[in-house]
Amino acid sequence: MEPWIWIVFPVVGGLIGYFTNWLAVKMLFRPRRPIRLLGWKLQGVVPRRQGDLARKVARTVEKDLISVDEIQALVRDLANSERVHNLLRERIDRQIAEQLERFGPIVAALLPDDFIDKMKARIEREVFDFVEGLGEELHGELGNHLDVESMVYKRIESFDVGRLERIVHEIARKELRHIEILGGILGAAIGLVQAAIVNYFGGQ
Repeated sequence: MEPWIWIVFPVVGGLIGYFTNWLAVKMLFRPRRPIRLLGWKLQGVVPRRQGDLARKVARTVEKDLISVDEIQALVRDLANSERVHNLLRERIDRQIAEQLERFGPIVAALLPDDFIDKMKARIEREVFDFVEGLGEELHGELGNHLDVESMVYKRIESFDVGRLERIVHEIARKELRHIEILGGILGAAIGLVQAAIVNYFGGQ
């Protein structure tokens, strides 16, 4: 039996396997628009199922990643947070200092020593109560108006397929490349098996 079969069969099998997997990866996204070929309608899996993909991703985002309840809690906690209170105190102090500067040193000297501190405390209390009340109000309003699933669905469903393809390749370029290479390896292995079979029966 000719020895060349041990080279040709694995090489041809490897090329076929690699090309087949390369084509399968490409056909995830292409053709982007449906085309008719011998009575068959051909379209990439992602373009054809973009709506279903968007719906499943949207449900996953709302169920497992970020829900309306979590956003509501975040808004309420943020309104009550010490960081927000500190920022408000700094703003109040700056505004009072600017106003006193405009009044001039004479007016400032006539004010009682604890007047500024009492005024700051009163303003802070009013502002903090307002912000916390606003946080509670937003907490309730978000539940009525915020639909995370619908927002995510509309965003993904409106994506250009080319953009989706770029995103997938950015995330899984290495894995997709491995699929193509694995196709070549499996094709070469099948070629070796075929060569062994031909060699065995050819030597009979």
